[in-house]
Amino acid sequence: MKQKSSILSIDRGKKYVGCACVLEGSSVVFPIGYIINDASLFAGLHELIKRYRVKTIVVGMPSDPRAKEQIEKFIHAFVGSLSDDITVELFDENYTSVQAGEKIGNFKKNIAEDT
Repeated sequence: MKQKSSILSIDRGKKYVGCACVLEGSSVVFPIGYIINDASLFAGLHELIKRYRVKTIVVGMPSDPRAKEQIEKFIHAFVGSLSDDITVELFDENYTSVQAGEKIGNFKKNIAEDT
């Protein structure tokens, strides 16, 4: 039986990069944790891509101009390290932290929101 590919969602923060995954064709999203935003970030993301057979990556795009510029630099560098069969899409992430906060309360606020 052929294994399904996945969609990886990335929420890049200054300290943490939150990650979630969904099998293509499914509507169930699984938070898979976070990666520390340091020199090993790309290696950690590539490990997730391999482990979950990722074919699409969705990156949250903020509206704040400074944050948007940082995300664009990140995407440019990251896309250059991906194989050609992986697509990257942008998603307007305005108010997603508010929605996450409503669901999780104060439980490890920053880490849980990033995930």
